Amino acid sequence: MKVHRTKTRTLFFICMLLLGALMAPTALAGAAETQALQAVPSYVNPITGQIEDEGQSPELGQGMSENLVLATPASLLVDAEGSIFITFRVGLVAESQDLIVQLLNADGTVDRTLPYSIVENHPDENTQDIRIMVPDREPTLRISLVSIPMGREVVCFATFAPEGEAVEVPIAEIGGEVDDTAIVIQEAGDEHAGIAEEDRDTALNFLAFAGGFLVLAGAGAAVAFLRKKKSDDA
Repeated sequence: MKVHRTKTRTLFFICMLLLGALMAPTALAGAAETQALQAVPSYVNPITGQIEDEGQSPELGQGMSENLVLATPASLLVDAEGSIFITFRVGLVAESQDLIVQLLNADGTVDRTLPYSIVENHPDENTQDIRIMVPDREPTLRISLVSIPMGREVVCFATFAPEGEAVEVPIAEIGGEVDDTAIVIQEAGDEHAGIAEEDRDTALNFLAFAGGFLVLAGAGAAVAFLRKKKSDDA
C-alpha cells in the first residue's frame, strides 16, 4: 500500500508541474500595460511643417486627415516582453486601397514602413481598427493611401497623446465645412504582417485551458487506475 501511495503522490506532483508550465504563458500574456490614447491627425508634417499631399489645401486637407485618422478610440499596449503596440481607428474606409503607415525620424523623414494588423472592421461606421508595433511611446506616423474617387495618393500624419489631454494641431485655424465626397478613401487588402495582441492572448488562454483540462483529466484517470489496482491487489 505504501508503494501505491508513493506512486500516486509522485504522479499528482508531476501533473501539477505540467499544469503550472501550461498556465505560465497565460500569466505572462496578462502582464501588460495599457493606456487610452487620442490620435492627433495633421495634414502637415508635424516635424517639418510641410504639406506632402499633392492637394496642397490646408483647409480640405485637415478635414480629410481628421476623417481618415479618428481621434478616438486609440490605445497603447506594452506586453510582457516590452514590445509597444498602438491601436487606432481609421475612417472613410469604403473607397481606398494601399494603406501605408510609416514611422518618421526626428528630422521628419521616413524611417521605415510599419506592418499593421486589422484588429476589427466596423462596416456600419465605415471604419476599422489597426494595430502597429512602434519603437517608443510617442511615434510620429506618415499615413498614405490611394483614394479611388480622387484617383491619386493622399497623405496625412498622426501623433498620439494621452486621452483627454489638450493637444495642438500643427496647422492654421480651419474654417467652413469640409466636403467629404471629395476625399472619400478606404482600406488596404486583408494581407498585412503582424498578429493582433488580443488574438495572441485568446490563443494562449485557450491552449492553457485545454492543456490544463487534459492534465487534470489524465491525473484523475491515473489516480483511479492506481486505486483500482490497489483494491485488486488487496
